[in-house]
Amino acid sequence: MDQATIVSYALGYIAVAIAVFLMFLPALAILGLLLLGAGAVQVIVLLINVTAVGLYKAVLGLYHHLLDRWHNRQAGRLAAH
Repeated sequence: MDQATIVSYALGYIAVAIAVFLMFLPALAILGLLLLGAGAVQVIVLLINVTAVGLYKAVLGLYHHLLDRWHNRQAGRLAAH
């Protein structure tokens, strides 16, 4: 084998690799879009989770405040009606 044959084989392998990449490019693009969509959904779920935890803590704090007021009232004193 001479040098020209080796170079032509190498260029042929490179051309086939480029052709295969171009053939699979639409599938890779769709996969990339699906990954971006999944990331967006994950961020939205994270924001909903943070909001739910914040609301839960606020309601729990309100409950504890009312419970403390209930326990700290004067027990034996009657209210005037």
